Amino acid sequence: MDPITVALVVGLIAVICMYSKNRKRYNLPPGPKGYPFIGNTLEYHAVGRPTWMHFTNLAKQYGDVFQFKLGYGKLEHIIVLNNADTIWKAFVHMDKIDNKPNHWSIDFFTDGSRDIVNGQPHDLVWKLMRSITTTGLRNSLALSDSKVHSATDKGIEVVRRNLDKPFDLKSTLYLMVFNVICDMMLNKQFEADDKEFQDLYRSLEALSELFGNSGVLEDVIPLMRYIPYKIPSTRKVIEHFHHILDFLRKNFCEHVANFNRENLTDITDYLIEARERTRDRDPKLADDFSDRHLVQILNDIFAAGIDSPSQSLNWIMYFLAKYPEVQKKIHAELDEHIGARRLKMADKQQLVYCEAVMYEAMRLSPAAPFSVHSAACDVQLDGFDIPKDSQVWANLYACHQDSRVWDDPESFKPERFIHADGKLVARPKSWLPFGAGRRSCIGENAARQHVFLFYTSLMQKFSIRFPDASPMKTSPLTSDFEDNPFFCRSKPFDLIISER
Repeated sequence: MDPITVALVVGLIAVICMYSKNRKRYNLPPGPKGYPFIGNTLEYHAVGRPTWMHFTNLAKQYGDVFQFKLGYGKLEHIIVLNNADTIWKAFVHMDKIDNKPNHWSIDFFTDGSRDIVNGQPHDLVWKLMRSITTTGLRNSLALSDSKVHSATDKGIEVVRRNLDKPFDLKSTLYLMVFNVICDMMLNKQFEADDKEFQDLYRSLEALSELFGNSGVLEDVIPLMRYIPYKIPSTRKVIEHFHHILDFLRKNFCEHVANFNRENLTDITDYLIEARERTRDRDPKLADDFSDRHLVQILNDIFAAGIDSPSQSLNWIMYFLAKYPEVQKKIHAELDEHIGARRLKMADKQQLVYCEAVMYEAMRLSPAAPFSVHSAACDVQLDGFDIPKDSQVWANLYACHQDSRVWDDPESFKPERFIHADGKLVARPKSWLPFGAGRRSCIGENAARQHVFLFYTSLMQKFSIRFPDASPMKTSPLTSDFEDNPFFCRSKPFDLIISER
């Protein structure tokens, strides 16, 4: 036997032995078998439906905890959690499954994980960043009524130019959320026809589409990392990402140059001021907390703070057009408690049905259906072994469709969030559109406040319906999801908007 054949046989035996050793060592969850070297990758790309819906169906076959293998050659173990109890156990009551996957794209686009979303939670700088960002968001939110009012007025102006004719409201909702986030972050807003807004809107939309549809090839084929600019999809992602980061970096530098500790006007000021206070207490820690970290924090707030709330708003409008009886109840509640005066955040306490509608829309169509973590070490969960560095995906959509928790889960029923005494139900354990644990969305309070105020402000002035010929008017919800594996987005739809 020639030396090359011997080497190939020995290598094959070594791979088989290593595979057998791992199979004996770990009691892994069940799951679809897949193929050697590529696992379930082909199935993942060929299911013809969003990944979160496919995984929800797989859970019926393999159980609430199952595994899925992705990659080419070097397989990633994906452990998928499909019920709230297990997700809370993994992400809230344990501290070993709160790392983020170590992917090329994450490291590249976050400047070495210098952000909050992808930084590692046991790092002192990460803990400091999350703490001061939470404080900055809270301080800015307390002053955001006027910011929301200004952003709402810009959106209403666009709506009034398109009354009583088919109109896709999505970009207008995006404008409203974009403006309130920019105002909170940078103390500035944009008009609908502003070129800078239009360019940033296109970049944000493109990034959501590119990441949501195919991810980044370099994450599954390591060799591709050395030629990223030769791959068109990656080149487009990099161009759009740099466009957004350049915008944030420019505005951050202006804030640093004009910083006044006695006049803090937005989140960027609060972040700079918090770093100055840290420098007074612990100069070494402050030195580790660089301008690059601050810009990445702003990028986290900008990207997540705009995309998810605008998608949630779009879904609320979809449900209100689909269920006119729900819209009538909203109008009645607004007329009774608010009348014609301008809405404020404090009004949320009185508008129980309006808030229940928001909760139900987010249950049926969570903007981010997955929360993705990784295991910091070997760990056991629900009787199964999760090897170190395995990815752990919380399927939030499956939690929201769990018939063991929700009565008639596929139906739109805002009343499920209202007690018999007319008060709002406390946040249910299985309602998880913002995730759970210390990796949960840091901007949850701001997102819920803004989505609520934007949509109720629009419904205070307008009524909406689908055009008579719209396929969205009668089609089931599952057929109205955009074909996007990772983000829960609706297909484009027009509305007829009329003054009340």
